Amino acid sequence: MNSIHTDRKKILVNALSTALCFFIVIRWFVLINKYSINMLFWDQWDFLGGLFEKRNLWELFIWQHGPHRQGVGFFLTKIVADFSNWNTRVECFMIGIVLCFAALTAIFLKRKISGTISAFDVLIPLLYLSPLQFELFANTPNVSHGAMPLLLITLFCLCWTINNILLRYITCAAINFMTIYTGFGVFIGCITPFLFLSEFVLAVKQHNVKKRVLSIIFCIIAVSSMLSFFIDYTFNSAAAGFVFPHPKPFMYVQFILIAFSTYCGIRMSNIILYIISTPIVLYMVYVAIKSGLSIMRNVSNEKTNKEILTGQIVIMLITFTFVFSLNLAIGRVCLGLGAATVSRYLPYMTPGFFALYLFAVAKKDVPIRLISLGIACFFITTFSIGNHNRIYAQKLISGKQKWKQAYLKTENLLFAYKASGFTIHPNPHDTKLKWKLDYLKKNRLNLYLDAAK
Repeated sequence: MNSIHTDRKKILVNALSTALCFFIVIRWFVLINKYSINMLFWDQWDFLGGLFEKRNLWELFIWQHGPHRQGVGFFLTKIVADFSNWNTRVECFMIGIVLCFAALTAIFLKRKISGTISAFDVLIPLLYLSPLQFELFANTPNVSHGAMPLLLITLFCLCWTINNILLRYITCAAINFMTIYTGFGVFIGCITPFLFLSEFVLAVKQHNVKKRVLSIIFCIIAVSSMLSFFIDYTFNSAAAGFVFPHPKPFMYVQFILIAFSTYCGIRMSNIILYIISTPIVLYMVYVAIKSGLSIMRNVSNEKTNKEILTGQIVIMLITFTFVFSLNLAIGRVCLGLGAATVSRYLPYMTPGFFALYLFAVAKKDVPIRLISLGIACFFITTFSIGNHNRIYAQKLISGKQKWKQAYLKTENLLFAYKASGFTIHPNPHDTKLKWKLDYLKKNRLNLYLDAAK
């Protein structure tokens, strides 16, 4: 009887978990459908310059916008643009699909590490498809900024579990190169050389000559990949008033803590915010150190190769999130602490939180109740985009629609601005906005696609 009861309970839990996964995915695309508008907006008029100018694939790959390049994400942008006549709504759904693939890749990675798929893995789509990331499709859609880097970073970690050393290194080196050139995935380039260097140290202790040689070769390749990023690169902070170091250095710490709390959906008074986010950051540091010690402890034991790989992946994911958040603070603190709550940066925080889950499931002694409680808490905090964000998103939708209607009526930028009280770019003259709008009209693209119906 106990066995039957246990089986029924397991079936019920799995059914509920599956239903919750479907709900998360459906909710994700419902939000995209609700908050996406077929009209280029703000930075899109700038970074899509490569498409306006009909640049070749390599030029699109290295196309720089602000402090980062567009990379492989621009290929997807071009394919979708050509297929849909530059329909921004289609691009938003493409971004949603990319993040779904990232979540699926994370699930495969977790299975590779733990050996099983459990009901509690519903936490993964909760992390990857958080509605708090609404700006990815409601504001300025750009698959290269957020969605594609997260997919590439997760794919890198999955490929790092490949048993064949040579195949693992080749695949990860290729993904590393693509990630460096795609959005703020560039920060992975600061980590992979040390990852290959750690492989060299492990190979020395394991007396593995082949691994020792390969790790040094691919460490050099990783360093070269990072250095290549700076060929014909122009530094651009993309933030007015940028200064380094900031006259109030402690604001860097505040900024980082706010960024972490934003990921958890926490928008409270400063004291409560810091009380909640500080333990999260400290725990990530503890997990990274613990994983490093585990690697050193198991280095001479071939049977614990999985523990070593898991430790490396956990450290890499946490380090990426820390490196990104530090650079985010350095680059954006000049705009005020409120800049830390911008939702388009949340995908870069996901690796660190996902690493905590991988660390938990890799430890067999972690209570299931603790994991389920964490899932429940995260689900509650990310159930919707929140009132503050919803008001902002609605304002964006309304403004875009009014501007679009006003411009299509007169094709006059000044009239569209006055009639809608909304602007679609801060510097229309510098970005050649009128010329680009005429280009769209001539080719029946984007907002003129709707007008032609």
